[in-house]
Amino acid sequence: MSLAEYAKKDRVKTGYTAWRELNDENKLAWEEAVKGFKSGIAASVVARWLQNEKKCPLTDATIRTQLAREID
Repeated sequence: MSLAEYAKKDRVKTGYTAWRELNDENKLAWEEAVKGFKSGIAASVVARWLQNEKKCPLTDATIRTQLAREID
């Protein structure tokens, strides 16, 4: 069986919802983080704020990568 055939028959559905998309509070926090980053706040400060104040489970590296994607 090919991968395409297997995928059509596979009943297990997996998916990942980004932290920022889990709820409105997270979405607002992420928007504030991006706005702050774009205004010159260091990514490390943004990451600590998200982790400590908003209970974001993402690592510093992941947050930095996501922030960088927002300005591209």
